[in-house]
Amino acid sequence: MERHQEMYRNKTTSRILTGLVIAAGFVHAQTPAQTNQQEIDQLRQQLDQLAQKQKADEAAATTAAAASTSNNASVTADDHGFTIKSNDGDFVLNIGADIQIDNRSFFGVGSQSLPDTILLRRARPVFQGTIYKYVDYFFRPDFGKGSVLIYDAYAELKYFSRAKLRVGKFKTPIGMERLQSDDDTTFVERGLPSLLVPQRDIGFQLAGDIVTGRVGYQVGVFNGVADTALADAAVGDHRDVAARIFATPFQPDADNPLHGLGFGIGVTGGNVDGEALPSYTTFGQNSFFTFASGVTEAGHRTRLQPQLYYYLGGFGLLSEYGKNEEGLQKGTFRTDMGFRAWQVEVSYNLTGEKKSFGATTPKRNFNPKNGGWGAWELAFRVGGFNADRAIYGDGFASPTTSPREAHERVGGVNWYLNRLFKIAVDYGNTDFGGGNTIALGGNKPEEKVVTIRFQLNFVGS
Repeated sequence: MERHQEMYRNKTTSRILTGLVIAAGFVHAQTPAQTNQQEIDQLRQQLDQLAQKQKADEAAATTAAAASTSNNASVTADDHGFTIKSNDGDFVLNIGADIQIDNRSFFGVGSQSLPDTILLRRARPVFQGTIYKYVDYFFRPDFGKGSVLIYDAYAELKYFSRAKLRVGKFKTPIGMERLQSDDDTTFVERGLPSLLVPQRDIGFQLAGDIVTGRVGYQVGVFNGVADTALADAAVGDHRDVAARIFATPFQPDADNPLHGLGFGIGVTGGNVDGEALPSYTTFGQNSFFTFASGVTEAGHRTRLQPQLYYYLGGFGLLSEYGKNEEGLQKGTFRTDMGFRAWQVEVSYNLTGEKKSFGATTPKRNFNPKNGGWGAWELAFRVGGFNADRAIYGDGFASPTTSPREAHERVGGVNWYLNRLFKIAVDYGNTDFGGGNTIALGGNKPEEKVVTIRFQLNFVGS
């Protein structure tokens, strides 16, 4: 900017000197009668005009330099990914990634249909940011498990903090653990209540705080998808309505022992005609309950999910209960059938880090030379699933292939080497009941599985 100003000063000074020389020669060439006061005033006027032009040129140079500076963008690379940001902050692009490699090993005979395997569970590049200050965007495809899917693709108008409008494909606001990031869950796989909610759906929602920092809400309209499913198109002209309210009444008071308490409830309601039937899976991702041939979704579905968490220091507790009532049909017979699931999980950070609903950040990153070993966490979970007793009598499922009850126990150790890299080792045991024990010669064999996950996650907050 100083260089531009100096150039303008030099040009203007040259113009002034040239004008003075011409004016002096003009005055000298005139007769004494012509060198009067009027000519002197004209010269002064010309000098004033030249001086004003100099000031205008300097102001223009300053404005141009300022505009050039304001358009400069900053580029950063840190543990939140790679970020490009305009100087005024109105435009932001953050590029990150989410990678999970799992090893599954099963024990026992006949307890699973899946083989022992090492798989790319999730491989998701993430593109997110802001345009024109008040509109956020988020795009996340997934290349894991040998397929390509778009998991998230939405924009959110955040001008009104109490009524943010989100439109696109994203998580339906109902299940608490489902709403938790895939990288922040305590265990490798989610609990049984997450079987009774969608993964992603397309629609729009309003969200915000009813009471700042204490009570929040989400309400939206969606295409409607089956439990555990995600889809890119509606199956009919009917829609699902979803709503959730969640309270953290003591959160603003950091010294209150109930600071980490949160509780709420999520609900959905809508027509299920034409939707695909869900399939329910175990901790090891084996299908344990499927519907009988000829059964279709028909009528209305209502989901209800009360939920709670509590965090104090390194201790964490998360619990939720899910109940679905949905219409099923076989032939001309149609009725509503109920499904229920629950879980309670507890965890504790052995190395003193605070536990929260989000990710754990080690106090000291892994660096043995400097005495850093990251953060260590122990966790345990119990849960259950059951379907109505009438599901067999009404012909919607077979007791020889689909036990209507499942009970799981999961223990795990998490090692957070730093904020981005985590190693998790879980042991899951699931047993079954409610089937035809005579036909089976006993209930379906229990599932015993050890899952090891290597997780790399650098997604901007």
